Amino acid sequence: MGKLTVTVMGAGGKMGTRTSTKLATYPDKYDVLLVESFPPAVERIEARGQKVTPAEEALAKADIVIFALPDSLIGKLSAEYVPMLKPGAGFLILDPAAAVAKEVALRDDCTFGVAHPCHPSFLKDQDTYEARMDRFGGEGGHQDCVMSKIQGDDDVFEEMRAVAKIMYGADNAYVMTSEQIAFLEPTLVEILGATCLYAMAETVDEAERRGIDREAAVSFLTGHIYNLTCNFLGYIPGKPPVSDACKVAIGLGNKLVLRDDWKKIWDDDVLYRVIDTMLHPENPKI
Repeated sequence: MGKLTVTVMGAGGKMGTRTSTKLATYPDKYDVLLVESFPPAVERIEARGQKVTPAEEALAKADIVIFALPDSLIGKLSAEYVPMLKPGAGFLILDPAAAVAKEVALRDDCTFGVAHPCHPSFLKDQDTYEARMDRFGGEGGHQDCVMSKIQGDDDVFEEMRAVAKIMYGADNAYVMTSEQIAFLEPTLVEILGATCLYAMAETVDEAERRGIDREAAVSFLTGHIYNLTCNFLGYIPGKPPVSDACKVAIGLGNKLVLRDDWKKIWDDDVLYRVIDTMLHPENPKI
């Protein structure tokens, strides 16, 4: 198979920059075309020695399109750009929300998918200092990604999967449905995970206000998070139980911190209303 042409839309943004920079290191596999309209972002692209290609030209040439644009604009902009694709092209968005909300413009003769990074896990063997310092992913830290095929050809989707693994520097690209990815984000890691972690960060501030050394509080918190994560997910040999006192504290936390009905975040109806609100915060549904 010859080289593929990959067009990155929004190439001057944060995700577009990471994506295009990574793919550009594989010139034997991919010709990378960069599309960007925001003047400061165009200047950033040119400052790193690359050039911008007009959207219509870049889309007409593309075997695969990476649509690195804000979720809230995917509906409007995909309706504008998808008609410019050549037949048989692959079109990859980087978040499941617009796919689940059915706001992505589609074509029967093209393949559409979602790819999203997992970010480097502290349970992965980060074998160098640089990898351990990569907090986001794609710069040496081992990470995985998740993907879904919205519709289209399996062979084209496999090409998109290979592109996603390279652009994220991913060890694995786990394939599932778009709805399942959405239950991972926002449900698992934002509504629950990010909320709890933000509360933990606020609690560190409170500990400091009460005279506890901040570094001590951070060390204590993150060490216990690592230990308890490994414990609860079964990564400690023998799966030792937590102490009886910890079990009591967890029960109290369920009363004092979490709502009694918090597991409703896994209801399909709640997921769809959350996504609708995230895409259109001016008209909240939850």
